[in-house]
Amino acid sequence: MKRRPSAFTLIELLAVIAILTLLIGILVPSLSAARRQAKANVCLSKMKGIATGFVVYLNENKDTFPPHRLRKLYPTASDDPGLEYYNEYLAKSPRWQWFLQTESGPVIDPKPMERLRRPWGDMENGLERFTMTMTIDVFTCPALDDEEYAKNIRNGAYGYNYQYLGNARQDSDPNRWDNFSVPMHRIKAPAGTVLMADSRGAGNPHGLHSYTLDPPRLATEQNAKQFGPDADMVRAGQDPVLYQFSPVEMRHRGFGNVAFVDTHVEAMSLKQLGYELNEKGVPIPRLDPTDATIKATNRLWTGLGQDRFADERERAQQAP
Repeated sequence: MKRRPSAFTLIELLAVIAILTLLIGILVPSLSAARRQAKANVCLSKMKGIATGFVVYLNENKDTFPPHRLRKLYPTASDDPGLEYYNEYLAKSPRWQWFLQTESGPVIDPKPMERLRRPWGDMENGLERFTMTMTIDVFTCPALDDEEYAKNIRNGAYGYNYQYLGNARQDSDPNRWDNFSVPMHRIKAPAGTVLMADSRGAGNPHGLHSYTLDPPRLATEQNAKQFGPDADMVRAGQDPVLYQFSPVEMRHRGFGNVAFVDTHVEAMSLKQLGYELNEKGVPIPRLDPTDATIKATNRLWTGLGQDRFADERERAQQAP
């Protein structure tokens, strides 16, 4: 008697397809989440390396923090171009990344520019795009790999707590820097002071001028007169008041990675960092710390482990 060759029936084939589809539906989100978490972990590792670079800078510069950007040799109201600051690589008005030491050299490789044999910077000789492209991988976040700004020194991944640690603007007085230089001994709570973090820049999602990282409210007690981004950096159609502001960016599954002055790193939410949010969950820039209606607090930013304005508001609210 001849035996029929074994074969799947249509029902069995459909059952197998259904099971595989179900398994794929379960596995793909898990793999995607694992990939995002891996990127977040790489980002934390890079931040740890950058925080260590800050420690090296402090050790070599009398325990003072670097400026967020240094445009002049010393503060003055004069427009004399001879006062413009160039670093040892002849980069003009360098941002904070240039001041940190890495094993691979400066944040932007200066060798291609040596042929010019002259100072170079963001806008000289039409070389803005080239001279703003970071060549050191430690300053890039893998979560922004597909962004056009991923390697841009002004608009890239990480921002510096400049308002409290190194604000070299001259908004409060043309003859002095707003809050630079800041000595380490002023930092009473290094484990509770933001050093740098994932930074949003102007606009939402990731926008321009993210090398500045803004605290939840303006550091008026340290002479700050404005947040990081200028109004012309806000994207068309967006609120210039709301987005002329560069808070921590929640790019890692609803959290932002943060490095503290003591060099420890962790993932945190906007509320944990002290930001006040609107109904859409977007951080609200707060200018007046004495406004009794605001909820924003700079406790993790001031270097003191406290925000006297927020503390006063809370005491007033608790008073009988």
